[in-house]
Amino acid sequence: MQLLNFDPLIKMSEVEVILGKVFVPAPSRPTIVAWLEGGTLDGRQVGPGNNWFVYQSSLQAFIAQVASPRQYKMAA
Repeated sequence: MQLLNFDPLIKMSEVEVILGKVFVPAPSRPTIVAWLEGGTLDGRQVGPGNNWFVYQSSLQAFIAQVASPRQYKMAA
């Protein structure tokens, strides 16, 4: 029997707090929604209020990409 791969959804308010620890100043909610709609982050709208939620794996991958030091090749 195969185990299910469970990727929890994180509330937008929690996403704002988490990203506030990575970015200074913290990105606004409209910016985060634009990242979701543009495909930078993966999430979905849930419930009667169509509240946004972000998949945990997507948020972790995004933070890892932003936090990793960029490597630049120098011209000889």
